[in-house]
Amino acid sequence: MKKITRIFLFVALAVLAACTPVIPDKYVMEEAEPQIYPHYSGVTIPCNIAPLTFRIDEAGEDYVTRFSCGENSIVVGGNEVALPLEQWHSMLEAAKGSSVKVEVFVESAGNWKAYAPFSIFVSADSIDPYISYRLIPPSYVAYEKLSICQRSLADYNEDIIYNNMLVSAEPEGQCINCHAYKNYRTDNMQFHVRQFKGGTVFVHNGNIKKLDMKTDSTISAGVYPSFNPVYDLVAYSVNKTGQIFHTRHANKVEVQDQASDVIVYNPVNETVTHVADSPEHLEVFPTWAPDGKALYYCSSKLPHNDTTLAVEAEMIMRYKEVKYDVYKREWNPETGEFGAVDTVFMASSMGKSVTFPRISPCGKYMLFAMAEYGCFHIWHKDADLYLMNLETKEYWPLEKANSPFPESYHAWSSNSKWILFASRRDDTNYSRLYIAHINPDGTADKAFLLPQESAGFYDYFDRSYNVPEFMVEPVEITPQEFAEVVKGDSIKVKYSPNVK
Repeated sequence: MKKITRIFLFVALAVLAACTPVIPDKYVMEEAEPQIYPHYSGVTIPCNIAPLTFRIDEAGEDYVTRFSCGENSIVVGGNEVALPLEQWHSMLEAAKGSSVKVEVFVESAGNWKAYAPFSIFVSADSIDPYISYRLIPPSYVAYEKLSICQRSLADYNEDIIYNNMLVSAEPEGQCINCHAYKNYRTDNMQFHVRQFKGGTVFVHNGNIKKLDMKTDSTISAGVYPSFNPVYDLVAYSVNKTGQIFHTRHANKVEVQDQASDVIVYNPVNETVTHVADSPEHLEVFPTWAPDGKALYYCSSKLPHNDTTLAVEAEMIMRYKEVKYDVYKREWNPETGEFGAVDTVFMASSMGKSVTFPRISPCGKYMLFAMAEYGCFHIWHKDADLYLMNLETKEYWPLEKANSPFPESYHAWSSNSKWILFASRRDDTNYSRLYIAHINPDGTADKAFLLPQESAGFYDYFDRSYNVPEFMVEPVEITPQEFAEVVKGDSIKVKYSPNVK
């Protein structure tokens, strides 16, 4: 028995040695870098990210790739380059603040080529360990199968937070959207359930409840949320929304607010209060300052000059005139009162429209998307990401993060060093998640596609990612626990003229 075991071990070791990839002794040096997907050449990555699996799109019969930094090296074979998790993380730890060199060798008809090496810079800035996002079909009306998921960034593990198929009733269906967290933690969080068993699923200090946030004084239930990072308040927009579809325009669909205001919800008293509700303006996308004492939001004047038309009809005809600016109101936590409206950024004066302002946790920058018009930049090809220095009021595009296709739905990491956003740059139809490093001067490094275990994952994945958020911990409440709350009754919130 021992002899058989020794023979088996010898054969296994021999096979392993034969399969171990070896850098070729002789090769012809190419001037160009290899064609790979995803395009990880020249990117900046955090020191705690999952391995960057990629595919070598060069014709060949055999492939060898070497990653090296100082004395550390990893050699792998095959045209799909997948690195061992532990070795990868050990290399990143050693490479903090420097680059990993990547060399690709391709053999064809017995002859080897060595392509020009490329670098991956490893930042010493770590990234939050988790993200979450909604997965949705690319169609404009298909919401039968939606899920809100969470993903570990150190590896490829993904879990479902909630899936609308857990509580469904055809043909009415159930839409889920707009998950949000307080201070990147999950003991205070929320997401919306629309239509069947609709309501806002709200977790307050670890306790789950379902809210009916529509009152006689508000347009709708809460829509786009923002947790106050310090105080027990959540800001929402309330919206009357419609869609229009283009037949020949590059921007396939418009989502318009025909009416929208901003409210604040108090989860202790179960009350909502208006913050911005001008009948002549559309107000949307609230977001709190890091100290919790100022509320930012977007606002556009209603293009309603033709009194013979309904607002909805005129909005459709004059959709390019809807241009949003950014405003803010200071909030006094002692009195509960909001101050006067203060202008932050006038995009309309430049013929532009700005949406989704997000303030960096350090308080220095405002991140936003800007395009020619409208509020739904996820389908606008000209939508790009910008940063604004809130002290100097200077602003600039994040050139290395942007592309010729829509960038939108952006979020800050908790250390203000990274941004996460959705982009349609890969095939123009599906939105994918990209991560970019933000330097101390406010410039962005080249963005990289969220890594997956298989290099071909995005070739066949038929869902779009949207509303990405960073998290410092995972959601521990199970999908089934959320489903039981969704099935139950809603708590009816009350309207109050003051934030208490």
